[in-house]
Amino acid sequence: MIKRFYILFFVLSASCAWSQYHISYTPTLEEAYQSIIDLKFAEAEERIAASRQEDRFNLAYIHIENYIDFFKLFIYEDLEYFGQVKSNKEKRIELLGQLPDDDPFKDFVIAEIHLQWALTRSKFNELFKAGREVYSAYRLLEKNTKKYPDFIYNYKSLSIIHSLVETIEVPGVFKNIFGMSGSITQGLEEIQNVNNYADQESFIFELEAEAIYIFMSLYQDNNQELSFAYLEETELKKSKSPLAAFVQVKLFQRAGKNDEAIELLLETLSYTSVKDFPYLYFLMGVSHLRKLNEESVSYFNEYLDYFNGIHYIKEAHQKLAWSSLIFEEDIQSYKYHMKQCVEKGSVMIDDDKQALREAKKYEIPDPVLLRARLLYDGGYYQKAYQELIKNAHNFYADKSYQMEYFYRLGRITQALKNYPEAIQYFHQTIHADKEETSYMSCNAALNLGIIYESQNEFEKARDYFNTCLALSPSEYQQSLHQKARTGLNRISN
Repeated sequence: MIKRFYILFFVLSASCAWSQYHISYTPTLEEAYQSIIDLKFAEAEERIAASRQEDRFNLAYIHIENYIDFFKLFIYEDLEYFGQVKSNKEKRIELLGQLPDDDPFKDFVIAEIHLQWALTRSKFNELFKAGREVYSAYRLLEKNTKKYPDFIYNYKSLSIIHSLVETIEVPGVFKNIFGMSGSITQGLEEIQNVNNYADQESFIFELEAEAIYIFMSLYQDNNQELSFAYLEETELKKSKSPLAAFVQVKLFQRAGKNDEAIELLLETLSYTSVKDFPYLYFLMGVSHLRKLNEESVSYFNEYLDYFNGIHYIKEAHQKLAWSSLIFEEDIQSYKYHMKQCVEKGSVMIDDDKQALREAKKYEIPDPVLLRARLLYDGGYYQKAYQELIKNAHNFYADKSYQMEYFYRLGRITQALKNYPEAIQYFHQTIHADKEETSYMSCNAALNLGIIYESQNEFEKARDYFNTCLALSPSEYQQSLHQKARTGLNRISN
């Protein structure tokens, strides 16, 4: 009898403890999360430890702890560290299994961990595992929304997945085989609902949700005006976090607001060292180069000296090669950096792939076109236009660079809202591409679609989006085709 009593007491005690496990983002954990956003990882770890002392049954620390691995790996790309911590994922998910099944936070947090590790693995080319983790996150979040449709946390990450389904390379396969569905419109609506909630209630992931909305509206919905209008109303705009600065700088650079990017980077780098966030130094190098400023060289060199990861290495050497042509007219230095571009870094992202392709061509760019290209990227459209127009005779006399000349003029006049000229130059670009393999003609078709869409000439827009999809450029094909599909979806709604 006594033995049975002890067994019963143990079972009841265990059941009682089991039921006490919960998720609560306490003030201590909110401070830990903010420390992570500020890249103060040691400080975050101390606060996580304090949270565990406050309430050993509160498993929210597991979620916040996973952010440390995520941001460290995403920023520093340390392969050795990746090997050391990748086993943390399954341990954390196993611990979260102690949560009651009727707790809506359970599947949400597990899905978040799957998704963060999927993004991390993509950095290290573990794409198959990353795909499985995205699907696992999707299934958990969809199941959770059916059980708890008003649980707002679900939609922070589900919005990302829904928006990506529409633009992945083979959406039909995912819809038919894996049962995944979604659209950019759905994703934007979901993340907007999250942000509306954060305006009214305390929400630990407010800055993150704001950043998701900005990136989604900018990169997927191609809506710069909406992105900037939204930024002005956010807490992100007020934040001094290096990660908040990163989001804003990417927005500025994408929109051709180069001076604003430099101003924010100068402020951020005054309290953020190259060891803290090397990529910000790369971005500063890019911004100075787009202004044709020689200071770019020192920032690219700092990035290469201190970054031990694998991405943007080739592009950094490419940009140093360009600097050699623009600032010194040093062909030997250009060739040296292009050789480094071939030998160092990886080819997992489009920008590094493009840099490697240029390096393997062994063709020295035309300095006039290169300066115009950089000025355009920086938003200095009038300067770029004048650079090309004053040298027009060179390109009409020598047809070697004629297609690029028309393409650059098309992009510049489009940015200047001189649409009749832009349409003319884009047509000339497409006609000049006899082999139909250049990204310039493919992008010219895409932008003709965008111009005609803006003028409500939807049939012409549809024709040119389809022309873009019919071309198979050797560079940027996936991203250009994604944008064309998104354009077709926009005008079909």
